[in-house]
Amino acid sequence: MHDGSIATLDAVIDHYAVGGRTIVSGPYAGNGSVNPGKASNLDGFSITEAEKRDLIEFLKSLTDESFLTDPRFSDPWER
Repeated sequence: MHDGSIATLDAVIDHYAVGGRTIVSGPYAGNGSVNPGKASNLDGFSITEAEKRDLIEFLKSLTDESFLTDPRFSDPWER
């Protein structure tokens, strides 16, 4: 997820599919899909396991491993 709070693409898709995250314990516990502070455009959707696998493979194809591991880009402050 964009803030690192969801560890896998599978879990991110599940989060969006149900329309919000359910947190089972802690200070933020609750059903995120019914939270009144939830973004109005996060309604949820239906997705099959095959569609989810295809989506994950597509998203993985957008990752450029050679760019991510290129030492020239490791320090954004270096001149």
